[in-house]
Amino acid sequence: MTKPAKLIARRYIYDQNYYKAQSMIRDPWFIEKVNWLKKRFMGVGCPIPQRFFKTYKAYLSWNKKYWERYAEMERSSEFLEAKQRITENKEMMSKEEFEAFEGFKEDFLPPEYGKRFNEILKHFNIDPKNKGFCHFLEFYLFFGETEYHTSPFSITHIRNFETNEMEMFIRIYRYTKKEDILRHWDWVARDQKHLKDFVGKNKAWKTFDRDIEIYNYYKEIKDPKVKRQINYRALDARLWVIFEKKWPKLTTNHIRAIINRTRKRLGEI
Repeated sequence: MTKPAKLIARRYIYDQNYYKAQSMIRDPWFIEKVNWLKKRFMGVGCPIPQRFFKTYKAYLSWNKKYWERYAEMERSSEFLEAKQRITENKEMMSKEEFEAFEGFKEDFLPPEYGKRFNEILKHFNIDPKNKGFCHFLEFYLFFGETEYHTSPFSITHIRNFETNEMEMFIRIYRYTKKEDILRHWDWVARDQKHLKDFVGKNKAWKTFDRDIEIYNYYKEIKDPKVKRQINYRALDARLWVIFEKKWPKLTTNHIRAIINRTRKRLGEI
């Protein structure tokens, strides 16, 4: 299940998906399925709160308990005895034995709600791979969210085959508004951090004059024709002797950091 994003007042998109979801949750068949799931959770000792989970942390705690209970019941003597009775511990089961054992598991073990979600979506002619509706069912069941949320825009990453670098694009739709992007800028910033040339906040390079002077001198005294391994410590020490009077706080380690940072920021690395 996808962790809910930072809570932001939503602007709902009243599209086909929105009203498809509204129609679904009003259907008696759907209501019966959801109530069955809740009763089964309670029956196996993993009830979900009547007023739903208030936080994602609370949901994670319940989910951990749910799978622990699933494993516990699967190892129970009652389960193992039923398996032996139905299958006689044969490696190859007949069709009838397989169906009987699967039916017992459905009635005995905690309900695998992912499978139930698939059944619900198929019943309403929705592709079970539709992530939007999968998320809707999860949030409806566990958090009481009753409205389908269509993302106001999307973020995609596409490789530029000329530079072999990933590029980030914001896709807007017919219903996208300027306010959507501004209000959800944290989504964009989160993905932006993964870009190769991301430098964080756009601040002036306050030590540029000092750094470029050291970096240019470094390139001047470093012989590019020398193929053997370079003794960077000796090179940094040489630079320190040159600049230590001009910038008394410099150290050889500081000089190496300046060189590496400047090379990276100039795209020469």
